Amino acid sequence: MRLSTQYMFKQSIDSMSRRINENNDAYMKISAGRTLLSAGDNPVGATNAVMYQDALAKMDLYASARSSARGSMEQTDSTLSSIGSLMTKNLTQKIVAASTGTMSDEDRKALGTELEGIRKNLLDLANSRDGSGRYIFSGFKSGTAPFDADGNYQGGDTPITQTVEQGAEMQVGYLGKDVFIGAGGEDLFATLNTAIEELEKGTVTPALEDALSKASQALDASMTSLGKVQAELGTNLQRLDELDMKGDTDRNAMIERLQAAIGSDYGTQVGVITDSKMAEFSLNASMMVFQAMQKMNIFTR
Repeated sequence: MRLSTQYMFKQSIDSMSRRINENNDAYMKISAGRTLLSAGDNPVGATNAVMYQDALAKMDLYASARSSARGSMEQTDSTLSSIGSLMTKNLTQKIVAASTGTMSDEDRKALGTELEGIRKNLLDLANSRDGSGRYIFSGFKSGTAPFDADGNYQGGDTPITQTVEQGAEMQVGYLGKDVFIGAGGEDLFATLNTAIEELEKGTVTPALEDALSKASQALDASMTSLGKVQAELGTNLQRLDELDMKGDTDRNAMIERLQAAIGSDYGTQVGVITDSKMAEFSLNASMMVFQAMQKMNIFTR
């Protein structure tokens, strides 16, 4: 059987066309950094890729939620530390001093003025806001100051919670009444108001002694409540650390799955580069054959 020159040319051109397509395909995959360029390349891989991308998006949302929760909780913890310092280093000392019977009337009046200053500082801390201007101790009623000028609680009754992982909700905010009003109903601001009012009279009376006693009890109760809230905050912050570590591990594993699904992992990319070199070699070989064919004239039509 004779093979015509025209047939040989056609076969050579077809071969070069296939090699060019293979070469272009390899370069497109290398340029894109993945082998999955369309769903038709790998339907199963494309389906898995969508699923993995959705999972990664949810992981990122939870990571963002944890970051937001951490910021809120760290600000609350810092503010509570300032409140605790003011209670233990200033308020306790002044109440103890006021309870002694060696002070003059003028000293008691001056002490009442000092207590009023401490009370105002406590009230300012109790009405602290976050970077967005929301009151941190008002719960979901964050647009309202938790305490009015007299120290009466007017914030919300529900503390702020946030979903920090799928199926996991965490309390990230605390109510002012849970800090300044003891479990037995001891109201620190109310008792301080009364104690200050009695001290400013200057004289020692049973009413003053009773007011100072109640203020001391309310202070002890508030410090107990403060310690409880700080302990819960510390536990929740540790839990966030654990969730972040787990989240990073799960995210890295999901990224590896996604890379494998779309063919952007290291092993697949090395294979693509190898294939491109082979395609380039085959194309060069086909071109050499074609050039040789142009010089052949021993075949007839």
